[in-house]
Amino acid sequence: MRILALAAVLVIAQAAPALCWWQYAEWGLSSRQIASASGGRTAPCQPQVPACARPPGGAAPSLFVDGITMIGMPASVAFAFDGGDQLIQTVVFFPGATPDLIEKLLQGVHGVPVDAQASPPVWRDARRGSDITPFSVKDGVMLLYRPAKSR
Repeated sequence: MRILALAAVLVIAQAAPALCWWQYAEWGLSSRQIASASGGRTAPCQPQVPACARPPGGAAPSLFVDGITMIGMPASVAFAFDGGDQLIQTVVFFPGATPDLIEKLLQGVHGVPVDAQASPPVWRDARRGSDITPFSVKDGVMLLYRPAKSR
């Protein structure tokens, strides 16, 4: 039954537009460029927004967008910038998602993790130059996207 649910989510995701606007964000873009790409949907991060929480080992996001759909699921996205106002991290929060489901979706899209022994595992999106780490957090799962490290 889980396989059927996973297949249904993947079919829905493929039927949706191929890429969300924020997926065009490139490492190093400024907060102004991200805000422009969002069509004015970005807002300053607020403590009560789950996507704005500082991820383990990550930076505190400063901008977020609520109400996006990724892989057929509702989500929020938050962005962190370095001191030079360049994008260094993207966080996607899936409310109500389970780590098992998100990890299976990552495997379906990106294959096996870069290091299957790591906890949590890390996937690589070579096309976008990103390392992706899922974290189980209160009320859902957070995906942490950062520029790919050479391994």
